[in-house]
Amino acid sequence: MIRKEMINKALHLALFLSGLSFATINSALAQEEILSYHSDIEIHADASMTVTEKITVRSEGNRIQRGIYRDFPTQYEDRLGNAIRVNFQPMSVTRGGNNEPWYIDSRANGVRVYIGDADVLLANGIHSYELRYQTNRQLGYFDDHDELYWNVTGNGWDFRILQASASIQLPEQVGISDLAVEGYTGPFGASGQAYTTELSQGGANITGTGTLNPREGLTVVLSWPKGLVYEPNSGDRALYLLNDNSGLLIALLALILSAIYLQLVWNKVGRDPKAGPVFPHYEPPKGYSPASARYINTMGYDKKVFTAAIINLAVKGYLSITQEDKTYTLDKKDSTKELAPGEQALLARLFKDKSSIELQNENHYELSKTMLAHRQALRKDYLSIYFAKNYMYLAPSMIGSMLALVIIGLLNLATVIVAIPVVLNFILHAVFIKLMAAPSSRGRKLMDKLDGFKLYLEVAEKDDLNLSHPPDMTPELFEKYLPFAIALDVEHDWAEQFTKVFLSIKAQTGNSYHPVWYYGAFSSLEMGSFADNIGSDLSSTISSASTAPGSGSGAGGGGFSGGGGGGGGGGGW
Repeated sequence: MIRKEMINKALHLALFLSGLSFATINSALAQEEILSYHSDIEIHADASMTVTEKITVRSEGNRIQRGIYRDFPTQYEDRLGNAIRVNFQPMSVTRGGNNEPWYIDSRANGVRVYIGDADVLLANGIHSYELRYQTNRQLGYFDDHDELYWNVTGNGWDFRILQASASIQLPEQVGISDLAVEGYTGPFGASGQAYTTELSQGGANITGTGTLNPREGLTVVLSWPKGLVYEPNSGDRALYLLNDNSGLLIALLALILSAIYLQLVWNKVGRDPKAGPVFPHYEPPKGYSPASARYINTMGYDKKVFTAAIINLAVKGYLSITQEDKTYTLDKKDSTKELAPGEQALLARLFKDKSSIELQNENHYELSKTMLAHRQALRKDYLSIYFAKNYMYLAPSMIGSMLALVIIGLLNLATVIVAIPVVLNFILHAVFIKLMAAPSSRGRKLMDKLDGFKLYLEVAEKDDLNLSHPPDMTPELFEKYLPFAIALDVEHDWAEQFTKVFLSIKAQTGNSYHPVWYYGAFSSLEMGSFADNIGSDLSSTISSASTAPGSGSGAGGGGFSGGGGGGGGGGGW
């Protein structure tokens, strides 16, 4: 009796284990997967493509409940980071030969086609889907051939693919010897060779020879002679570039509108009045300091405005200049000669707390504040009377350009090529900042007089100027007009004219000329070099010394699985 009960229990246990084993085996055999994935690719003469994908899946109601979805990339980047957008247009979707509901959802780099009815659950079993669509801009054009580099299955499927294959049909018959085909299998970036190929006069076939696991795919490359399909010309490529890169289009539009606007505004307010006749003058216009002459003539403040003022203060006896190597030192002196308002402001700020200052970077704060005081004094006396900067007219185009940049940034439309019109727009505004400044009629007349005085300063043969009673060439005249020569950028020409004068003085008196306000290397035989040093070098030293430290700087077989067009992947839903 006991023996019989033990036998019954053993039989029940065996039956249970057998059932469990069969259930496990059945579950393993019935997992969701893609049984076959075949793609028919028709390449047309206009370079577009019609693709028919036949996908047979086994559904068990797990991930595949209502149907499948197919991801298709439509946005790529070229080597420069510019966007490339291809077309994807579904033509028909069927399941088991019958039309199947579908809809498209946008994704980060493309679209997802959902196939199936959201309100209907699929019966478990095998289902065959067919997705037919058109796409373009998928071909590659090279010097000696054209090609299709196509990711047949995509590498983004959630299921393994038991069998993958593709056929490619060209628009015309081509000799087999003129065709070349190769492929790649495996995960993204792999160069697996688990496939076979077959060429025909109309194209090629490729068939995978192994199972593709989830996230693995099949890629094919077919090459053919040039001229078989349309190749985009430079105009087509330019249109593609603009259509694909909205940021570029926005930036170009901002550049073009800015250029048109700035040209119109410049014609209205930025054009200089017509220059009058220029007659030589052996005196500068009365009532203007060398610094104010340069400020008006250049319609702005620069380091040479400051240099001309420093030299003029030295000539008038208010300071001395000492040069040792490349270091300049300014020492305060006493004088009673009349000063222009701008010179008064400069002198008061330069020696505010000291009687001597080195033109060194460590004194950049004092020097920059002195230049600011000088610039503000000149601006107050001359800006609105003699010329206008007209900066306010730049505001609309600058605001519009900044708005375009904000839109590009917010919509994430920035690419490498967008930088080109952005930089050009920046340069355009920088140029028009200079061009927009315009002299008034009073300013233009003064500029004409300064041009006449400049003629006198730079022409060595004074007889050529037909001047009546020109002043004698004396050391006093040299020093008096040296600041003006610096202001008008003719210091070298002016100084060179006095080399013979100073040699004559030395021959007559035995004494060499030397400015009383300058201490440093000096030779009356090299007056041009002295003028260059005191003009250009001093300006450079001032520029360097007035800048805060740290504000500048000192310092065939090339493919792989998952590459090419097409691709994407899919799953169940």
